[in-house]
Formats: sequence, structure tokens, C-alpha cells
Amino acid sequence: MTECDACDISHSRVSLKNPKTKRFGWDETFMNLALLIAKRATCKFHETGVVFVDDSHRIISMGYNGPTEGDYHCIEIGCAKVDGNPITKKLERCRGAHAEMNGIVNAQDTRRLRGATMYASLLPCYDCMKILNNAGIMEIIYFEEYKRIKEGGKEEEKENEIWELAEKKGIKIRQYTGNIYI
Repeated sequence: MTECDACDISHSRVSLKNPKTKRFGWDETFMNLALLIAKRATCKFHETGVVFVDDSHRIISMGYNGPTEGDYHCIEIGCAKVDGNPITKKLERCRGAHAEMNGIVNAQDTRRLRGATMYASLLPCYDCMKILNNAGIMEIIYFEEYKRIKEGGKEEEKENEIWELAEKKGIKIRQYTGNIYI
């Protein structure tokens, strides 16, 4: 084992004396990628990343949450819902595009998403769930539940409507319980 200066994790090196005997499973691989891409997020409250894969375990697309192109980054100037507009100081709607939305846009051809599986650091919100349904996503594997930050930042709320939509449309949802290395 060697210590990694970048992440303080011990990593094993494969050698003739210690050959590799196993590898990550698909769920383990894609969930760790989703958690890694979430580190690109600019939201102060949610690091969200997604990885879309087809039934042959090929990556179709990835996405993370952050403002739309050219807009303010929350980690630099504050959250619109909690800290307000940097000029007017008035509380506003979230300026971020969710990871699911960005992942769909990054797919370039959304037809490739029909029947796909999405690995997500957070369970999608209801608005994203509607988009995922229309894109044809058939399975969602998530790491943690999403709780929407309410205006002013003093409260959070769950979005339970996603379960009803998933059941109605036959979308499988399950929580990932495997190993995390990020």
C-alpha cells in the first residue's frame, strides 16, 4: 500500500508479488464516477453528479450541477435562494441547472438515453424525475436522498412525488449500498 498525497487514501499497487485478483463491479464503478464528477459542482449545498450508461455498460453522458453558462457560481458569490442576488440582495430562484439536466444535454443525442440507467450522487428532484421519464431512463441508482433547500435556507424538504411517477412509469429506483472510494 502507498499513501496518496492527493486524497489521503492508501492505494495498492499491482506487482508480480501481489497480482490483482478482483476488480470493481459495474455499480461500484459508475457510482464512484458519479460521486467524482459531483466534485465539479458549484452549488454550496448539493454536490450532485450523474453518469448515464447503456445496457452494455458504456457511458453515454455525465453531468454535475451548476449555473447555466455564463451565470454566477454560488461558491463564489452565494446562493440565490439563501444569500440573494449579489446586486439587489433579494432572494431569488436557484440559478443552477441540475446534474440530470446537464447530463441529458451532454448526451448530444437524447435517443441514446432510451432504456439507460442513471447513477446519481443524489436522488433526483421531481422536476428532474419528469425529465428523466421523458428521456426514457429505466433505472435510477442513487447514493443519498435529495432534500430541496427552501427559500432563505432555514429548512429542507423531501420530494416524495418522484416515487409515484417512477411506479406509474415502471422506472426502477434503488439506493446504492456498495463501497465508495471518493
